Amino acid sequence: MVMAIGIILVIGSVAAGMLLASRGTKVDVQEWSVGGRRFGPWLFWFLLAGETFTASALLGSSQAIFSGGAPGYYVLGTVALAAPVGYFLVPRIGRAGKAHGLTTMGDYFSARFNARWFGGLITVFGIIALLLYTRVQLTGLSLILATLFGTAIPPIAYVFAGGLLVAVFVFAGGMRSAAFVAVVKDVLLVLMLLIVAAGAAHAAGVDGLGGIFDAVKKVHPESGTLPGIGGLASMNEWWWMSFLLLTPLGAFALPHAFQVSYTARNSATVRKNQIVQPLYSLFYVLITIIALAAILALPNLPAKQANGSLLIFVANNYPDWVVGLLAGCGVIVALVPTAVIMITASSMFTSNVLGEIKPTLKRSLVATRTSVVVFTLLAVLITAFNSDALLSIMTGVYSAVGQLAPALFLSFLWRRTTAAGLTTGAIAGGAIVSIPALGSALLTVFPPGMVVGVPALIINLLLAIIVSLLTKRPPATAIAVGIPETTVKTDADTSTPEPAAKPV
Repeated sequence: MVMAIGIILVIGSVAAGMLLASRGTKVDVQEWSVGGRRFGPWLFWFLLAGETFTASALLGSSQAIFSGGAPGYYVLGTVALAAPVGYFLVPRIGRAGKAHGLTTMGDYFSARFNARWFGGLITVFGIIALLLYTRVQLTGLSLILATLFGTAIPPIAYVFAGGLLVAVFVFAGGMRSAAFVAVVKDVLLVLMLLIVAAGAAHAAGVDGLGGIFDAVKKVHPESGTLPGIGGLASMNEWWWMSFLLLTPLGAFALPHAFQVSYTARNSATVRKNQIVQPLYSLFYVLITIIALAAILALPNLPAKQANGSLLIFVANNYPDWVVGLLAGCGVIVALVPTAVIMITASSMFTSNVLGEIKPTLKRSLVATRTSVVVFTLLAVLITAFNSDALLSIMTGVYSAVGQLAPALFLSFLWRRTTAAGLTTGAIAGGAIVSIPALGSALLTVFPPGMVVGVPALIINLLLAIIVSLLTKRPPATAIAVGIPETTVKTDADTSTPEPAAKPV
């Protein structure tokens, strides 16, 4: 029954999404990669909110709370902090994309700094970050598939099966299909979280939701304070605050979130979305309740199974129809964000790498779809041979992608910013994050517990500003891509996009 419900839910949702997406539209690169820039408030809401309800949200945050208690509470602030950043950034990204016919993050940086080489560099850095981020989604997807089909099959097989499912969905559907399925995903997930949370106290053997907190405090008195249950001393207030700071800074530096910003019909759509977006954070309270109940119900769960603690808790304590619906919903939760990531990686590679080598491939739908298969396979291989905790993966991803934040913010704020300055800063920040010895040495001058991404970001920003002041600024036409001389009424603009100054 579990398997049947899950399979029907996934196949039905994906098929319906692809059917709705294909109605009356001619599929070209712009339609496939940014939905033709026609998403109204509802579709844009669910697609951008897809970054809120992902496998990392469902399984990563529950794993963090199940394993440590208080350290996992960071998730309650991520959406609320990201929303004001999005209110400022996303309309500007959308305006630039519409005015200059941009489809990728690399396109924007090439045009903004009149430098194709810089767009290519951002593309390479961005694709690496996306492949690392995909580990979270594919790990979650493999755990959910194991819930549906049993644990007798090796986990690596589920990773490959998940990758195949993603590749087929993305190859055929594109961004519009992902948006339609995102609607189903979010509605179902909210419903399932309410159902599971309502029965969490009974499953944990306590009276009422308040009883869950009382019982966890009794069993693990340290669960409500940092560093949490059996936590390392380094997971202190500085760790918590620095990681929470990185998430909104890195949220829109993730290339797929940047590319989704191109899909909105107008700026009003974006602003309405960001105003109500923090409401999504309320549903993390439900995940917190479920994760705490799992602590009580699964006291002897091995640490290596903590990533799937929420699924195991539900599978052991709820009827088959609940398990089947949650597993099917979970597949979609992992599928939609992973699909958007693969669409972004493939379109960036085709437009900003292959397109520079052979211009005829820049807008080739065949080349873009073929790239999906390649990048999905790479993501599967990276995921299959790593088994880190989901929280550890997320910390690493945001430390890395946060190094693109100076380029992103300064390009919209400071006319004097140069590609040379941003490149110098990003290379320095990336080196600090990726070379353990370098990061450890720098952290000695910061408070213990600080996430390495924050010191790296500070060095990155300082170098970007200094080198920008010492190098030649871009031409005025390029600067206007990110900082227009006059306000453009993009809300009513339906004219043909004007190309940016041709990068050199």
